[in-house]
Amino acid sequence: MNNSLQYRHGGSPELDLARFSLKERAVLDFSVNLNALGFPEIVKQKWQGVLNAIEGYPSLEGDGVSHYYREKFGIPSQNFLAGNGSTEMIYLIPRLLRMKRVLVITPSYNDYERASVLAGSGVTRVPLSPDAGFSFPDMDDLIAALNNSDGLWLGRPNNPTGNLFPKGQLLELADRFPDHPFIIDEAFIQFIDRWTENSLMTEETRPNIIVVHSLTKFYALAGLRIGGVVGHSKIISRLRQAKEPWTVNGIADKVAPLLLECTDYEHRTRHEVAMERKRVFKKLEQVDGIIPFPCSANFILCQWTGTEDMDDLVHYLLENSAYVRDCRNFPGLENNFFRIGLRSPDDNDKLMSILSSFPYA
Repeated sequence: MNNSLQYRHGGSPELDLARFSLKERAVLDFSVNLNALGFPEIVKQKWQGVLNAIEGYPSLEGDGVSHYYREKFGIPSQNFLAGNGSTEMIYLIPRLLRMKRVLVITPSYNDYERASVLAGSGVTRVPLSPDAGFSFPDMDDLIAALNNSDGLWLGRPNNPTGNLFPKGQLLELADRFPDHPFIIDEAFIQFIDRWTENSLMTEETRPNIIVVHSLTKFYALAGLRIGGVVGHSKIISRLRQAKEPWTVNGIADKVAPLLLECTDYEHRTRHEVAMERKRVFKKLEQVDGIIPFPCSANFILCQWTGTEDMDDLVHYLLENSAYVRDCRNFPGLENNFFRIGLRSPDDNDKLMSILSSFPYA
């Protein structure tokens, strides 16, 4: 595998076009996992007024973003800190907590481990097995691992596997280890059915549970970087003191409150994601050389078995103006795994057609 794959995010087909010496072209990009509906219409309708925020300083701590979380989720200001997307918080939290050794459920978002290492923490990986469908370890195994660490990172739903660690079990673990920070990334939680029942943001805050959340994925606002962290007032106060000022730009601060008027958009998103996830999964099961794994988010993790090298598939897709997320840089997914971010039904059908036409020798 090319070393350029070692630290990458989705949304970079130009890198692989260059790697394969292919001419630049427009591609259907399934490597990103944003809402296929695009950003809400109200953002476009109110854009001219939003632009006025360019001239002045934004609020010091992202007051518009905090307003969204207070009105949408009922989270008081003392329990929330806004940031430049959830990624800022993923790096801020370990810098503040200085954990000696942290558990990372893998495969998972690479920045959990990177942020911990940069903050000086040792990392212990708790691997999920593809043979078990990437189901989470049983409680006894997690308890044993937590006894030899002082913190845990976990995605709910997990990226890129798409599975959801049961809320009740997680709360049980947090109660059993009250001195361990449990850093939970819920960037994709709004995509799932009955998400308010499943989210930790709707629970009474616990001193050791820190929930990172993003508006980037669900509202397709990747360029604005809107998100934050939810937690007990004491940890939020400490994070607020450690955080740099003005990390939330003025445009993001103005757009966030507009998202409170997107109820129809939100219902439509969850309905269409559920329908497409089920439909595309069934189609993938019928494609030779591909093994899809069940998920609960707006993407599907797959394994390529058509040839021994995932590059064969990536090259073929790019030649046919399509692109998926090569997941070989995720620990535990080196054996030809890739992720498909769901797009519109027409786009998804185009990808299924291309995958089904792979020219086996």
